[in-house]
Amino acid sequence: MNVSRASSEILIRLVQAQRPDGGWGTVPGVSSNTESTALGVLAMARWRGRVGHESLSVGRAWLAEKQNRDGGWPVSEAVPESSWMTSLAVLALFLSRPEGSSRPERAVLRGGLWLLAERGRGEHWLVRLLNRVRPERVEGEPFVVLDFNLIGWPWTTDTFSWVEPTSHAMLALKTLRPFLRARSLDTRLVEGRRMIFDRMCLGGGWNYGNSRVLGEELWPYPDTTALALIALHDEPSDTRIRESLASLNRMLEAIDSFLALALSILALRLHGRDVSELQNRLARKIESAGAPADTRSLALSALAMADGVAPFSLSNHA
Repeated sequence: MNVSRASSEILIRLVQAQRPDGGWGTVPGVSSNTESTALGVLAMARWRGRVGHESLSVGRAWLAEKQNRDGGWPVSEAVPESSWMTSLAVLALFLSRPEGSSRPERAVLRGGLWLLAERGRGEHWLVRLLNRVRPERVEGEPFVVLDFNLIGWPWTTDTFSWVEPTSHAMLALKTLRPFLRARSLDTRLVEGRRMIFDRMCLGGGWNYGNSRVLGEELWPYPDTTALALIALHDEPSDTRIRESLASLNRMLEAIDSFLALALSILALRLHGRDVSELQNRLARKIESAGAPADTRSLALSALAMADGVAPFSLSNHA
């Protein structure tokens, strides 16, 4: 199966998975949520010449309707508090805006301001206690090795900062940078960048939140590494980014999931790498295993298969 046929199959499955309310669930048949719907809208917008306008329009309407009064988006109706998914909703609504429209909608700017105000917590009280008591110290180093003074974004309000929500938030805020007039914007982005690099694993790449615990180096994951590299793709290339790109390529030699392949294609394209072989590999996987069952992998695979300017490229909004 070639890339064109594989992308057609992915798009058909994605349209079929859309719920009557206009959103997408984690898998077909379950209630709609913000993450799945935002990714579905991003994919529909990327392929708007190949899918019906109605699918994109009702997906956007679902997102617009679910925005909370504070400007953020919830995980779902069952978990109504504003969450990290605000980043994806902001990206989806802005990047799927009608053709010819250059400025973001008011809802998008409100979401950006919510993200700016959202801060993770520093050192957890339990880690603070363990580091103070020191029974878990290995060769004199702290229980968890990271700079707790660097604050990024959490999964849920008033919790610890993690690499993935920080990467999503940075990408959303960088995309809105030309339109958001907020003094704290550049400060937050610089701190987020420093936090991501502080969490980098030895040899490149990223785990979910730490790089070293109890004297042991933690290993990186391809999906987290790809997300961090997507968020950092407009940063000047340095040794750490080059190490992480090499680390991602090594991980892809052993890992073959839809999610890892799709996110890696998106990240590597943004860093100027040739991804044609990875796209062919993804197409072969679709031919042998069928389209992925979950919406996130479906939508990201559709984005990874698209030609033209790489999705999420910040050069489009400079």
